[in-house]
Amino acid sequence: MRTLSAKIHDLLTGLFLARADARIYACVRMAFALVALMNLLMLWPHRGSFLTDVGMIDQELTRQTYRWPYLTVFDWCRDLTSVSVVMIGAGTAMLMLLAGWLPRLAALAIYVWHVSYAARGVTALCGWDTVLRCVSFLVLVSPLPAVWTLTKKRAEAPEAPCYGLTLIRFQLLVIYWQTVLDRLDSQFWLSGEFMGYYLLSHNARWPVAWVADFDLTLRALTYLILIVEVALPVMLMTRRWHRAGLLIGFLFHFGIFVTSNNLLMFLLAMMVLYAAFLRSEDIDWLTRQARRLLGTSDARQGADQKVRKSRTSRAS
Repeated sequence: MRTLSAKIHDLLTGLFLARADARIYACVRMAFALVALMNLLMLWPHRGSFLTDVGMIDQELTRQTYRWPYLTVFDWCRDLTSVSVVMIGAGTAMLMLLAGWLPRLAALAIYVWHVSYAARGVTALCGWDTVLRCVSFLVLVSPLPAVWTLTKKRAEAPEAPCYGLTLIRFQLLVIYWQTVLDRLDSQFWLSGEFMGYYLLSHNARWPVAWVADFDLTLRALTYLILIVEVALPVMLMTRRWHRAGLLIGFLFHFGIFVTSNNLLMFLLAMMVLYAAFLRSEDIDWLTRQARRLLGTSDARQGADQKVRKSRTSRAS
């Protein structure tokens, strides 16, 4: 009979050291780089207001009230020119990560950027800024195999250790379940009144009075949101239900985007986390659909499948 320590060892090995399809890491890497770049471009017009000493956020006051160690490159880069240089450098790093060129160095620069602007412009942050900052650290410490890159200096690795994907998946679980715990402390969520108030508030995309006529429906929707946020991580981590979880999760966040003001970036940031839940068969299906749209021949598809099988057999 196997000992408890052996079972724990196997569990930890499966969670962190088992082999994972390297293309999943590539999906996360490229999705994160694109969304981080979009967020940077959104911040660019406001860089003077948020990140310079002549802006709306006083740096010394921020330093005194910041809950964490005040670590930011904007402690030295205080004028508009130097702030612009930092942002251009961060944007360049995001393009490098997207292309897979010096990905570890690029990921480090992107993490420094997220930590820096989060500390300096703390009063201007939104929920997706926190998500991107967490993901930037997880991408930094995750394997970054040379798959789907513009550089050909290294052979493409068919597999990589799964610990990075596991950490990103648990990050999604923490976000959802911590959110539910926080909401259970709110009388508006417990009473089922939250969605009614929300859709009448300035946060709603179309705040109209007639939604008040659907009180029972909105109460049911409020409780359904809590159930979905509890269930989604479990569904995503279960092979049988993960595709349903991917679909429900996308529709859930798309619904938040449609009914809310200015939450496109939150939708995209959460989809970066969802990319970590893709499986090999999902990527195979997506690749087939992309090739079908692009008109790639069946012969080319068969050749690519043979190459992938050959790489996998050599790795094993």
